[in-house]
Amino acid sequence: MTGMYMTPSEMWIEQCEAAREIENWFGTQQALSYLIGEKFLNLLEAADDDREFRAEVPAFVAEIKMIFRRWQLAEYLEKARQTEPFDPSVYEDEDPEFIEIERKSELRRSAADLLVVERAKGWLLED
Repeated sequence: MTGMYMTPSEMWIEQCEAAREIENWFGTQQALSYLIGEKFLNLLEAADDDREFRAEVPAFVAEIKMIFRRWQLAEYLEKARQTEPFDPSVYEDEDPEFIEIERKSELRRSAADLLVVERAKGWLLED
């Protein structure tokens, strides 16, 4: 649908179809990474500010649960969006003030990622 507006429901339906194809061709981990790690977590973030996206979360969750088993989702979400600890040596030639700004920025990103993954666990792992 290039150049045309897709509704949130059309997007997640298409993404679920793509995840099934990814799983067939590349395996479950790649499909989980695509559908959960990218698409679902991004939808949850968008749902914070958009009522239309928020309304689609339950239906998207139901479809995800039809594609993957609970244990697959649980296993994937244990490591979703985890990053390496901040390494100031990467910035060895930078100003200490800049390094501190980068450290704080990475902390904020990590905290936001942790929160969205926890929300995803609530949606995907609840019975």
